[in-house]
Amino acid sequence: MMDFSLILGYTLAITVGLTMGILGSGGSILTLPIFVYLFHIEPIQAVDYSLFTISIISLIGSIGHVYKKEIDFKTTTLFILPSLLAVYITKQYILPNIPNSIPINQSTISKDQIIMSFFSVLILVSAFVMLKRNNNNYGRVRNTIAHLLTIGFITGLLTGLVGAGGGFIIVPALVLLMKINIKQATAASLFIITINATFGLLSNFRHLDQINWAILIIFTGITLIGLMIGLQLKTKLKPENLKVVFGYFLGAIGIAIAGTEISQFINL
Repeated sequence: MMDFSLILGYTLAITVGLTMGILGSGGSILTLPIFVYLFHIEPIQAVDYSLFTISIISLIGSIGHVYKKEIDFKTTTLFILPSLLAVYITKQYILPNIPNSIPINQSTISKDQIIMSFFSVLILVSAFVMLKRNNNNYGRVRNTIAHLLTIGFITGLLTGLVGAGGGFIIVPALVLLMKINIKQATAASLFIITINATFGLLSNFRHLDQINWAILIIFTGITLIGLMIGLQLKTKLKPENLKVVFGYFLGAIGIAIAGTEISQFINL
């Protein structure tokens, strides 16, 4: 009989696909905690699981946008180049050099706890971005290209560290800095996430033989079902309302992860 945590994990895979299809972001940030807490995979390895899933669903989700010529490839290039550099640096140099444990007073915090604690902060930031009211009166932003290159690099760092696509950064950045509409930003986000996640996964190819492919393929297949539903609902639902609901959902998850890691540290 299948374990309840596995059933819940596969069920939540639908949510991952739904949010990626509707918002072009957010769903990928759920994959790491699902793999860590429900499938009981170590965070370092769960990053690769997450990268595989989001690379597949983002690729399929972006195909329609590419076909309809809704992606500004000049703008996406400004994101992709520094992002790929950051992903490579993170996977090859930063992650391997994070110490296995850091002493704090008379206790220690493990590498896994460091990653998940950072991830909880990332989720809470994402929730804040989702809940923040849209404001079309952004004003003029100087050094637009420099800003995009910087944000692209930061997005790559996040992709390499925690397997998150970074769509919650990409979408508002494109709207703010490039003045493009939310539909175009969502399309570009999916394309950028595809490139980043695929590169991140391939840059760590030596460890791919450690993946439980049965779990990963089933999970990814279910997310694709959610993605197809999300792409259909996207034309009928108001993204602004969904962002609010998803923002609160992310906030609850971020608080839960932070609470879990803090309780584990206290009980050491």
